[in-house]
Order: sequence, then structure tokens, then C-alpha cells
Amino acid sequence: MYKKRSMAALLCLALGTTACGGGSGGSAPALGSESAVQAKKDPVQLTVYFPFPADWPEENFMETFGQPITKKFPHVTIKYITGGKVADLITAGETIDILFASIGATPPHLMENKLEYDMTPQIKKYNYNLNSLESTMIDTARQLAGGGIYGLPVYVPPSATYYNKDIFDKFGVPYPKAGITWDEMFELTKSLTRSDGGVNYTGFGSSYGHLAFMNQQSIPLIKTETKKAAFDTDERWKSFVDNLARFYKLPGYSHIKNNQISEPNERNRFFKDRTVGMFLALTALHNAKEIGDMNWDLASFPVYKDKPDTGPQAYPTYFYVTSMSKHKDQAFEVIAYLTTEEYQLPQIKDGKFLTTLSNKTLRQSFGQNNPMYTGKNVKAFQPDKYAPAGSVNKYNGSYNAEFNTIVRDVVFNNKDANTALREAAERVNKKIEETEVASGAK
Repeated sequence: MYKKRSMAALLCLALGTTACGGGSGGSAPALGSESAVQAKKDPVQLTVYFPFPADWPEENFMETFGQPITKKFPHVTIKYITGGKVADLITAGETIDILFASIGATPPHLMENKLEYDMTPQIKKYNYNLNSLESTMIDTARQLAGGGIYGLPVYVPPSATYYNKDIFDKFGVPYPKAGITWDEMFELTKSLTRSDGGVNYTGFGSSYGHLAFMNQQSIPLIKTETKKAAFDTDERWKSFVDNLARFYKLPGYSHIKNNQISEPNERNRFFKDRTVGMFLALTALHNAKEIGDMNWDLASFPVYKDKPDTGPQAYPTYFYVTSMSKHKDQAFEVIAYLTTEEYQLPQIKDGKFLTTLSNKTLRQSFGQNNPMYTGKNVKAFQPDKYAPAGSVNKYNGSYNAEFNTIVRDVVFNNKDANTALREAAERVNKKIEETEVASGAK
């Protein structure tokens, strides 16, 4: 068994027409049902790779995924590898059968290593019903594969607001309500952002890079057709930046340095330091150990006035059959099983992850068997409607970090939004052109 490395890793956990596989139609059974064809039952070992050891240590992975797989398929043995560079593993002679990663982490780990494989033949062969999955997540997969499909979405992080009730109570501020707008959240933030007893409190924390990637207006980061950044050509980016930057420009944020508004710092201020009133969760469910004895609850993700029913774009984690696998049918069968209600329902009830299935009644079962969610507003974890995918291509994940620079330039360097967006677009376009030339694409 490949040994895990004890490296810390950030969660890089992301996005419309409804697609159905292989002409199977809406009534076709999902693979894993009794009427579905099954792969040959000769003993087989499947090697599964995940990039970030801190997110899925081997013990947790095996409990959540490995053991259910081998129980369902006794002829399958799972070898799990986490961490280490994919290229180094391949050079060392490792064969990866299944790679799983968030939509943002897919390009650098799957596509840059040329491991993508269109699973359409397996979808047709096993009569797999893509309509069983949330439609925008399938549309995202279709866009990434140019009409094909490299992977199936298995779980998705929350799109919700965690809030510390004690901070709201301390300052006599009402809790965030269902359907809260961005303007209303800004007003709450102003009321919560103050100094008290020598402690600096702020009302709002987020991962603004993920906010950009998953934006509710479906604004593209990189235009697929032109391979150019959209920051300086789509006027909606300016209003997006202005909306977000106003939170961090409040006087009560002046003690925060420009390298301390990244996602891990924001998260630590909320869960560890407990000096932030609201934290927009976009990358992970936060466990009982992290939350501790905080007096917390959940509220819906803020919406725009003109789109009151639309949450962010989804940021799912996909499981992929790789191009190098010698056991593609068996790997597909395993992945398909992970998207069945049979597998997902126990995990959902235990509060291990949020579903990617289109059956919204499953959401009502979330956390039923997990005492940390007793009495919590778990409905807020997933929006009634995900925003359609903006643009999905191999560049989005790699250059999403430029949005971090944009926000810092506006908040800390006093640049106007148009200038920051234009300069970011110039940097991105230069990098894309250099990458295309190096790869022989031009």
C-alpha cells in the first residue's frame, strides 16, 4: 500500500442542458441495478488516486468509499494513493485506474497528465442513466470533455453560510434569514464588524477565489472558444468585484493584512479564533472537531435581488476512469455504483457528503444519523437551483487564482476594479499563450 505523506493541503474541492447517456432515455436503470450489465467478475485490483491527503486520508477514504466498493464487488481490491505528483507516480511505473478531484483540480491532475478518457462507450454499454444526476453537474462534465464525458460527479461541497450565533447575540444582531440577499448580508456585516474588549470582530469571511469560480451570474473566467480571459471583456466582472470588495473595505477590516484573506485564514478566523460572524462555505463540510463547542447554525447562500432562487454554480468532485487503466469496465462499474441511491443514502444520513443526484428528497435525509446536525438548518447546504455553468475548460482551475490578485489589488492597493481586471486578463492571456505554444497547440 502506498504510504500517505503528511503534507498539509488546502481543500481544492467545482459546474446547461440535461444530458442522458447513450440514447438510453429517462427510464433507463442506473448501473448497479439488477437489470444492468455488469463487468466481468475476475479478480481485479483498481488503483485510486486523490491529490490532497489532508482531505481524504486513507482510513477515511476506505471507510467511506473503499469498504462499500469491495462489499458490493467482492472481486475488486482497492489500492489507494493520495498525494505525490501524478507525473512522478506514472514515471515510477504506477498505473492509476481511477482519479478523483474537484472540477477545479481536474485540469492540473487529470488533463495535464493526459489521463482523460471519454467514458461514453461504458455509459452506453451499461445503459447508465445520466438523468439520475444533477443536470448542471453533467453539463459541466460535458463542457470539459467537449461533448463527451470523462467522469461522474459523486459528491459536492456546500453552498451555505455558517454563522456564529454567539457573535450575533453579543451585538444584538438578528440571525441571517432564508433568502438573504448580498445587500442584506452586507448590512449584517457592517453591524457585526467592530472592536470589543480588545478583540477585532468582522462580520464576513469567504474564499473569494471560489466565489469567482462558482459565481451565481455564470460569468466565464476563461472563454472556451477564444482561450482568452473574460475579466476585461465581460462587464459583469466589475459589478462582481465591487460587490465583494465592499465587505473587505469596511474600516473594521483594516487590521487584516493582504496575505491574510485567503481561504485558510478566513476559515481559521471563523472556526478557530471565532472572531468572524459569517463564513461562506464553498469547499467543504466542516466536521465536529473543527466546529467544536461553537454555538452555530446555517443560513442560505446570499442571492442577488434579480435571481432570488439561484445559488452558486456547483463545484462537484468527479471520479474519472483514466486513459491508462487496463480495467476500464470494472473502474466504470465502481464509479457508477458510487452515484446510486443505494450507496449514497447511508453516506448522506451520516452527514459524510452532499449528494450529486437529481432526487432532491435525498437532501432531506442529510445528517439524520449524525448528532452534530440535530436541530441545524441543513436544508441551507444546497440551493434549490444551482446556477448554470459559466465556462468549463482546462484553464479555469489553473488561472482562477488570478482573481485573488484582483481582489487584493482593489482592497489593498487602491486600484479601481477595471484596472485590476484588465491587468489580470493580460497576465492570464500571456500565460495561456505560452502554455499553448509549449504544448504545440499553436
